[in-house]
Amino acid sequence: MDMPKATNAATETMNKEKPHPLPQDVPLPIFVYSKNYNIDLGAHVFPAIKYGRIYQSLKENKLFDRHSFIPASLVSRESASLVHSEDYLNDLMNLEMTRKLYRSELPLTQEVVTAFFLSSGGTLLAAEQALEKKKAINLGGGFHHSFPDRAEGFCYLNDVAIAIRKLQKEKKVEKVLIIDLDVHQGNGTANTFQKDSSVFTFSMHEQNNYPLKETSTLDIGLATGLGDKEYLAQLKGALEKIQQQFQPDLIFYLAGVDVYREDRLGGLKMTFDGIRQRDEMVRDFAASIPLAVTLAGGYALNDQDTISLHLQTCKVMTESSATIKEED
Repeated sequence: MDMPKATNAATETMNKEKPHPLPQDVPLPIFVYSKNYNIDLGAHVFPAIKYGRIYQSLKENKLFDRHSFIPASLVSRESASLVHSEDYLNDLMNLEMTRKLYRSELPLTQEVVTAFFLSSGGTLLAAEQALEKKKAINLGGGFHHSFPDRAEGFCYLNDVAIAIRKLQKEKKVEKVLIIDLDVHQGNGTANTFQKDSSVFTFSMHEQNNYPLKETSTLDIGLATGLGDKEYLAQLKGALEKIQQQFQPDLIFYLAGVDVYREDRLGGLKMTFDGIRQRDEMVRDFAASIPLAVTLAGGYALNDQDTISLHLQTCKVMTESSATIKEED
């Protein structure tokens, strides 16, 4: 079954594998984006128009003048089916709001479904670029509440899981680490890889918050009200533990900023500076390992805070980035 009818032409154009030639000297990270990530949900708590504002801010900032911005392509149904059931994908692509889909808490329209297929393709492309060039950021993605057979929590497709299964199928990676620092546990991701020792799922989240918890390889549930100092100490210990136990070929970092103290859906008390230090810690942990970053959650009372925090993550990932030279 193809994408919904209104998106068939776009699917045919965007699903073609296209080379992405980069300049000779490429500063890292490489960015992946599509204007169709943006969906106007009106008064919805999920600020889905943030992606365009983040992209525009990066393009207007001289710090990112020489960075490559690569267009995302729709992930194929075949790739999505490496994670999601056929029945689930049928309902999603036919725009049928069944019991499998209603817990998404999102509208089910062609525009929304296309945005999720694009974001999933963007995460796959960011991972491919990270494997080739060392570090890449998808200016979207991180939809970790989506299960193989159902949607949850603003998530129709689990983009990181799809990318991992696709790369494993193509023998591009064997072992993958997921570092999920969104304020909410990545329950869909944990469920997907629960019995798979090739994928290490690490989630550090607010314990007494949505969702119902699944079992990750390593879960750290944090007390509501926890601030920078305690958070960073917990993260440091967790990363040290992981380093001793698991040697990945690729790391996915879900850099959710809903740990911010003024987030509408989170109860932690982290500051801008604490979140910056968090991102630096992950960046340095992944210094010798390909790193693909997704933005994940962020629902600050002031939307500009959410955007500024995501931009801060992009800046942190730029710092200490070596310039790479494309092979002849």
